[in-house]
Amino acid sequence: MKTIIKPQLNKGKLLISQPLINDEFFHNSVVFLSEYTDEGVVGFIVNKPLNLDICNLIDGFPEFDTTIFYGGPVETDSLYFIHRAPKKITGSVHITKDLYWGGSFDQVKSLIQNGGLEPTDIRFFLGYSGWGKEQLDEEIISESWLVDETENSLFDSDIEQLWKNCLKNKGKEFQLWDNAPKDIRLN
Repeated sequence: MKTIIKPQLNKGKLLISQPLINDEFFHNSVVFLSEYTDEGVVGFIVNKPLNLDICNLIDGFPEFDTTIFYGGPVETDSLYFIHRAPKKITGSVHITKDLYWGGSFDQVKSLIQNGGLEPTDIRFFLGYSGWGKEQLDEEIISESWLVDETENSLFDSDIEQLWKNCLKNKGKEFQLWDNAPKDIRLN
C-alpha cells in the first residue's frame, strides 16, 4: 500500500491539477492560494486568461492594458485582484514574498487613471476557487492536486506555460501528464 504524505499547505502555495481531474473548471489549472485558515481556503486560478477588457466589464473603469483571469467557479460575477503595490493600495493583505491580495478598489482605479499602476503590478480575476480546509486536504490526499512553492513572483511567470513548467519542476514522473488528453477515453 502506497503511503501518501500530505504536503504542508498554506497561503502562497501553488496547487497544480492532475490532468485527469474530473472537473471542467480545474482542468490543467494552477491555483495560487491567497488564504489558508481553519475556516477555509481561497485561491485564484492564475493560468486561465479570459478574453475580456476591464474597461468594458466595469462602468467608469479607465483604459488599462491588462488580462483578466478566470479565478475559479465561486462568485464569478465579482472581480478580485492580486498586486505588488501594497504601499499604494490600502487594506492589502500580504500573501507571500511580493504578493498582496485586495485592498481599496477605488485607489486601484485612481492609480490606473493617473498612471500610478502598471499592468505588471496587478492581476485581476473573475471569481475565485474556494474549499473547506478538510475538503482541500482530502483532495490533496486523493492526489487531485500537487502542491508546489511559488519560486518567482507569479507576475514574472509565463502564464501560457505555467502548468507545464510546474510539472517539469516536479520531475520526470509528472512530465507524462503534459501529454495527457483532456478526456482519457480519447487516448
